[in-house]
Amino acid sequence: GKLENLKIEIDTNNVCIVDVSEVRWRDQGDFESGSYHMYYSGGESAERGVTIVIQKWIKKRIIKVQACSDRLMYMKLNAEPVDILIMQVYMPTSDHDDEEVEIIYEKIEEIIRTEGRGKVQTIIMGDWNSVMGKGAENNIVGPHGLGIRNRRGNMMVDFCRRNGLVITNTWFKKHHRILRLYTWKSPGDRSRYHIDYILVKQRFRNSVKGVRTVPSADIDSDHNMLV
Repeated sequence: GKLENLKIEIDTNNVCIVDVSEVRWRDQGDFESGSYHMYYSGGESAERGVTIVIQKWIKKRIIKVQACSDRLMYMKLNAEPVDILIMQVYMPTSDHDDEEVEIIYEKIEEIIRTEGRGKVQTIIMGDWNSVMGKGAENNIVGPHGLGIRNRRGNMMVDFCRRNGLVITNTWFKKHHRILRLYTWKSPGDRSRYHIDYILVKQRFRNSVKGVRTVPSADIDSDHNMLV
C-alpha cells in the first residue's frame, strides 16, 4: 500500500524524518509501523491531513508533538548543537479564500514565537500550493524556481520576510534531465508546477547542503518526493 511504498522510499533515500501532506487520515494520533513511528493530524473526514514520520530511534529526542489541524502540525526535537522545530503544512488550493490561508500563516507565526525562540533550528515543510516562479527575491527566494509567481506566492514571500525565512529549494540548481524542478504535475501530466517547499531560518541557511526532487520515488502521489 501507500504507507509501505513510503517506508521503502525513506529507506532508499536514507532519510530520518519525512513529512507528508494530504494523507486523508481521520482524527489525530500516532502509531508504529516497522522501524518507523507516524504522528498524524487529520479532521473529521478523510480529506486533508498531515503526518510526520520518524525513525523510531528519534522518538527519545521528542520534546513535544502538537496536532493543530488537518492542515498543520509540528514536532520539537532535542538535538545538538540546537533543538529542532519541524512543521508540516498543507495550504489550501486557489479554490479557497485568501483569508483561510492567512489564518494558517498566523498559526505558524504563533508556533514560531512560542516554540522557535532562541537558538532553535526551525524547518517548515509541506505543500504550500504557491508558485514562487523564476527570479530571485532578496535573500528569500533563489534564482532556481519554476513558472510565474502567483498571488499565493507573493503571500508566502511576505510571510518569509516577516519571519526571517528562506525558501531553500529555490537556491539549488538542478540538471534539467536528472533532477527536475517540479514537485507536482496536474492530472494527465498537462502541466507541472513547483508548489512544495522547505523553509528554514535565514541564520541556519548554510546548514542546508542541498534540496532535490525524486521523481522516481513511488509514493502513490501526484507530488514528487522532496529531500
